[in-house]
Amino acid sequence: MSRNERWNWAIVAGHGYVLGLFIMTLCIRMWDAAGLQLQFGGIAGLLAGVTLLGAALIKLQPGQPAAAAPSPTMPAWKKAIIAVLLALIAYRYFTIFQEIILRPLFPWDAWMNWAPKAIVWFEHKSMVPFAAQQVWLNAPASELVHIEGAKNAWRYPIGVPLVQLWGMLALGTNDSTLIYLPWGMIALAMGLALYGHLKLLGHSTLIAVVAGYLLLSMPFVNVHSALAGYADLWVGVAYGMGILTIMEWNASRSWPYTILAVLMALFCALLKTPGIIMGGFIVAILATTFFPVSRTVMIGFFVMLTLTITYAFIFGIHLNLQGIGDISISSNIIALPFIGSFPLQFHDVSIAMTNTMLFMINWNIIWYFLAPALLISIFKQPAVMLYSIELRATSVTLGFIFFVYYFTGRYEFANDYTQVNRALIYAILPVLLLILQVPGVAQCRDLKA
Repeated sequence: MSRNERWNWAIVAGHGYVLGLFIMTLCIRMWDAAGLQLQFGGIAGLLAGVTLLGAALIKLQPGQPAAAAPSPTMPAWKKAIIAVLLALIAYRYFTIFQEIILRPLFPWDAWMNWAPKAIVWFEHKSMVPFAAQQVWLNAPASELVHIEGAKNAWRYPIGVPLVQLWGMLALGTNDSTLIYLPWGMIALAMGLALYGHLKLLGHSTLIAVVAGYLLLSMPFVNVHSALAGYADLWVGVAYGMGILTIMEWNASRSWPYTILAVLMALFCALLKTPGIIMGGFIVAILATTFFPVSRTVMIGFFVMLTLTITYAFIFGIHLNLQGIGDISISSNIIALPFIGSFPLQFHDVSIAMTNTMLFMINWNIIWYFLAPALLISIFKQPAVMLYSIELRATSVTLGFIFFVYYFTGRYEFANDYTQVNRALIYAILPVLLLILQVPGVAQCRDLKA
């Protein structure tokens, strides 16, 4: 971050923690690619060198750090509310960290698809390959090739196993619950980043703390912190932080935030297969901020999108991208490189989606707020809402989630409630930001304490 750009301690702490973990995974990759045996000391030295280089670049920049704006006097009742909310967050995450430390690794995907890579790499001190079942069966006994539980788990992005591996290397064992402390830490980092960005955008301390509390008290966010080992929370955090950085870039035109957004997009893509799509959304939304968005532009975009979809469904689109793979889109199938091929057919999962979003306790009452917030904002300040980054992010994220469960074979994981809850984590931060656009909330600036 540039010394004279807009930032605050919460943004540095929140983004810094997540970005540090991302850079750590890259350091492990580089260390292994160099043919060196995986060991904590050497990789930690490499990471320290990267950190010192970044600190030196900031130190050598001209100019002085931007002066902090004076904080307005805050009434006692607001201080009391803030103190209560911070105490509730502290108590909640104290109990979550207790759960992480006391519980063994949660079974199912965490046990089956993510931890095995980290454990195998820790034991071999090398990132030995994982392969498809048939390749494993045909491989000679002397070849170090491994498989995992799910059919395609061997080719899943490896960001999460590398985070686990880092903890194993630091502790010298793969049998410690301390390895999974980052699952609690990234949730807190997301809360800090949200608080810091809302403050930069002019919201009052009270509104920023309330927003942080609403986010960090979400039952399913808590579940994915306490029952550590899954990748969905990581994608949700990286994606949400990417959207926050785009909002700040759009408000201040501070170029470091564009770099941070791209880094968060890359981190998304290296965490989980759906993260490739979420990372693409970050880049696409960022791209829209480089030209003025007007009613004419929006109408033109939707006309082009409608014509493209119509053409794809009638005639089909088939592209071969050298070095990337085949792209096929038609009325009965969609195939994308690095993601997979999915037959398309409508499946009515409305009951499952309604139960998940409105009647189960996974998300408190955030989905009840969304529709009224949209209606109020569009009625009161249509230009602000319709052109907002928050609406773009919420629209593409929920559109993607609904498309997957209504039109692909993933519908069964909505009907049995084993996956759709996790997928909605990706949308929570954009939805919360959209609700904060409601007139009356959006106008609660620090000038009014």
